[in-house]
Amino acid sequence: MTLEWLPLLGLGLYAANVALGAGLQLQWWSLHRAKWVHHALYFAVCVTTLGSGYALFNLERRWWVLLVTLGCLAYLPKARGGTGLHRSLTVTGLLAYVLALI
Repeated sequence: MTLEWLPLLGLGLYAANVALGAGLQLQWWSLHRAKWVHHALYFAVCVTTLGSGYALFNLERRWWVLLVTLGCLAYLPKARGGTGLHRSLTVTGLLAYVLALI
């Protein structure tokens, strides 16, 4: 069974979570009591990023670039949402994810 689809799934989930978080910060929509959706998606992103690293390792591709993404994801809960640090970590992690796949 090939795992070539997993990195694309992970990138899609990451992009969806970034879009959701940006929309919340820009007040395009509000989750009110359903902020757990954003956090559940964050957890899914973390899991698929780990799986993507495994898949890229087996495909002999740039798996090590995902270490930047994993580092950003690991530090993200310590950066308060809406701050410049939170946004910087998010964008850096997303760009590293894209670089790992090209």
